[in-house]
Amino acid sequence: MNYLTKLLFLVSLAIPFHALTQSSVKDFRLGSSATIISDECIRLTPDVPYVSGSAWYKKAIDLTSSFEMQICLVLGEKDEEGADGISFVFHPTMRTGFRGEGMGFGGLVPSLGLEFDTYQNFHLNDPEDDHLAVMTNGQTFHTLNSTPILLPNLEDGERHKLKITWEPETTELKIYLHDELQLTYKGDLIMQVFQGNSSVYWGITAATGRLSNYQDICIKKLIFAEVE
Repeated sequence: MNYLTKLLFLVSLAIPFHALTQSSVKDFRLGSSATIISDECIRLTPDVPYVSGSAWYKKAIDLTSSFEMQICLVLGEKDEEGADGISFVFHPTMRTGFRGEGMGFGGLVPSLGLEFDTYQNFHLNDPEDDHLAVMTNGQTFHTLNSTPILLPNLEDGERHKLKITWEPETTELKIYLHDELQLTYKGDLIMQVFQGNSSVYWGITAATGRLSNYQDICIKKLIFAEVE
């Protein structure tokens, strides 16, 4: 038993009815256009208009425990002619929301969506640049949610290292890109978003519309408490 395996085993013993998890692409349920393209990567959408794809972790996680997710995003190679982006979605079921500008979380209630938006939808009050935002309850209009964080061009074919952490004691959700903190969302997710339910599923969704890009995610490190 190597050091990491032993550490995860010992920690899991201290957490009744939970398990800390180091996962692979085989632990995800794929939907619509999503396909496995390597041992660690899933292609959520091909470079085809009007498609959507999803990858949902098969077991619910417990929001009363902290988590850390490290995943690389690949948002295609077309900048001006590319769309629409990738979102992380937390929801009590593994249901995917609207495609296109909804990016898989539009219309889901209750839900939390972390969007990496690569297309400017003027009617949603999108900024011109690629951007990150925290969206609640399937609402895609920016004035109803947190102010978007402007990002450099993500549609360059490169892997963009993403880390998401949650600390229930401080009720802080933090989002890092290439090890730099981009956004801190502070709020009681269990009570304010999920109506007292601490058990949620999480997934990664992507969509295209009239414009398109191939959009991938690559699993690096996942640590969270599963619900037994």
